[in-house]
Amino acid sequence: MFLHELAIKNFRCFDVKKFNFQKQVTLITGDNGVGKTSIAEAIHYLCYVKSFRCNLASDLVSHGDSSFFLKGSFTPKDCDQLDSQLIQVGYANKKKSIKLNGKSVITYKDIFQVFQVVTLLEDDIELVKGNPSGRRSFIDQAALFLYPEYLEKYKLFKKILQNRNALLQGQLIDDLELEVWTQKLWQASIDIQKYRKEVLLKVSTVANDLLKTYFQSVYNLSIEYNAKHLSTDDETFDLFVKKKSFLLRQEKLQKRSGFGAHLDDFTIYIKNKNARLYASRGQQKLISLLCKLSLISIAEQNDYLPILIIDDFIADFDKKRLINIIDFFLKCKNQIIITTPIYDSNLKEIIEKADPDVISIEY
Repeated sequence: MFLHELAIKNFRCFDVKKFNFQKQVTLITGDNGVGKTSIAEAIHYLCYVKSFRCNLASDLVSHGDSSFFLKGSFTPKDCDQLDSQLIQVGYANKKKSIKLNGKSVITYKDIFQVFQVVTLLEDDIELVKGNPSGRRSFIDQAALFLYPEYLEKYKLFKKILQNRNALLQGQLIDDLELEVWTQKLWQASIDIQKYRKEVLLKVSTVANDLLKTYFQSVYNLSIEYNAKHLSTDDETFDLFVKKKSFLLRQEKLQKRSGFGAHLDDFTIYIKNKNARLYASRGQQKLISLLCKLSLISIAEQNDYLPILIIDDFIADFDKKRLINIIDFFLKCKNQIIITTPIYDSNLKEIIEKADPDVISIEY
């Protein structure tokens, strides 16, 4: 797909602003604080209807206002610009409104099937060294690209988890009802884990292919899924209850579910060592880049062509690795939007091979 125009109103530091995109690669430059990341955030928001910087939509509103509005005009894959479609997202009166081609959208799936975004951020190094919630978000995003049905599976899992937690938080707990919800959560977690494990295998395969093609196989990368309290073997529900009887009793005191896919994690290894503990910052950053770029290849399996947004990330790489990264960009068909505070002669020399459109943002 190709995003032609982005219109912003009362979003972050922008009052009213419009940006046009004309080439496959667009470079957005400007000093820190002028709104480069806010542009990346706005495009991300059009796809996921949530920010990568905060949880509350109210935090995205310009100072002094109470609402914001975003509009993106884009062309689906293999379509002429005359066939452009519109995504509109608004926030007012503490409510969001989402429209696709003028029609209200009820489910997020309606947007994701036609408009996909992969966002690479400076903070994505947390994929390696950060907390498990960020890694779970990544693997769930990857699963959406590879398995369109995953969204419904995940929504069912979340609903079961919420119902079971509500039961545990009640004054009186019906043990028979709790057993029913326990088995439902156990089964839903196993289903989610199967998707996640298959996706992680795909991510590691693609990442190693990228290492071999663009980075001379500087090291081998592997990923291990860590299922908390659930066996990776073909364990029956009855055996699970027997083995985890103490945990299930503790849940009543803690008033929350102590097992399930919402607690799982994964570990990335390079040269058979835990990357979180042994990899340098440069290695961790390259691993994060490779994992995010693997989403591009994974998305192609379902004929998706997501927009790749790189926010203030590539400038920290050395010249040799920058050249390899740009070579990857030149060979993929995705629209690429890169933000950077510095467009020095070194970066300019490397990136000019991509013949980028350059948008300069000023105060």
